[in-house]
Amino acid sequence: MKTKILFFMSNLWGGGAERVTVNILRQLNKDKYDIVLLMVKREGVFLEDIPSYVRVEDMNCSKTIFSLLKLRKFIKLYQPDIVYTTMFMNSIVTAFATKNLKKKPYLIMRHPTSPKVLIEEKSVSWYRRTLLEYTYRYCANEIIAQTPEMKNELIMYHLVPEKKITVFFNPIDRELIDKKIKEIKNPFEEDKINIVSAGRLTYAKAFDTLLYAFEKVIMENKNYRLHILGEDDGEGQKIFKLVEELNLKKYVKFHGFQSNPYPFFYFSDLYVLSSRREGLPNAVLENLYLKKPIVATNCISFMHELIDENINGYIVDVDNVDMLSSAILNFKLLPNNKEITRTTKSVNSLFDSYKTKS
Repeated sequence: MKTKILFFMSNLWGGGAERVTVNILRQLNKDKYDIVLLMVKREGVFLEDIPSYVRVEDMNCSKTIFSLLKLRKFIKLYQPDIVYTTMFMNSIVTAFATKNLKKKPYLIMRHPTSPKVLIEEKSVSWYRRTLLEYTYRYCANEIIAQTPEMKNELIMYHLVPEKKITVFFNPIDRELIDKKIKEIKNPFEEDKINIVSAGRLTYAKAFDTLLYAFEKVIMENKNYRLHILGEDDGEGQKIFKLVEELNLKKYVKFHGFQSNPYPFFYFSDLYVLSSRREGLPNAVLENLYLKKPIVATNCISFMHELIDENINGYIVDVDNVDMLSSAILNFKLLPNNKEITRTTKSVNSLFDSYKTKS
């Protein structure tokens, strides 16, 4: 008999948590699992990557909170063995939707970003934090932390029992990447040094710092070009205005969200992550797979496990314009652009473990 897994997502627009969920879905063994993807609203660019053996259901709700009763009804009918969530509100709604059910599924909840930074930045309201801590401590069976550092922060800042937390690195879909770089054209001017950075235009991604650093780069070498992939998520106008103020319009191009970013990664000379905070950045993992040099901020300590300093990249301090510009200018001194791989449990083993823990 197959294990029944319900993935509960709000949508599949182009965020890191959504990408990770799709990667997990694509790597699950269809002969072992009966898989349903239940969506608050069936929309998003990643729908095209969902494999045919995954049943997709649409609750057609305007907000996640409004889906609570429909979610509870669906769980009663489908009776999943496991429910997987990855966003704060989805996890909170799932906790209340499964309360007092006769057959309660095993709840796996992936934490999407650094608890420490969210709390320090006051990015999570007190009531949402209270609900999240209740959910994690009293309702969830297993919490997924993306790094050992995140595990420690969940224990410290949300008082989650250590035995509930599993460290599971974000899986990348090598097969999908290989497929999407076949028969592609170079999107860049080939006589330029093309740098790529990807992410939503938000404060957390620190594109303002990147632009200040890139201004210094252009002062030294006008052959550089900066390509930013990602949709506007609140900071777009500030960033576009900054490009004009720094006289960088000739050197910086915004490509918006790209459902297939891999041609940009594949043909780039360098990938840059300028973030102030991250969970575990998928784009860094994917560029490492493509053997690209990386310049990244130490927005998470785990970055030192991914980047072999002075071998395949440089790590710079968060919001340090001088360090960032220097690293970008010096990336060609790196001796070997090798892929750094991380050993991790398989996606299938993550979902098999519930039987021994439940």
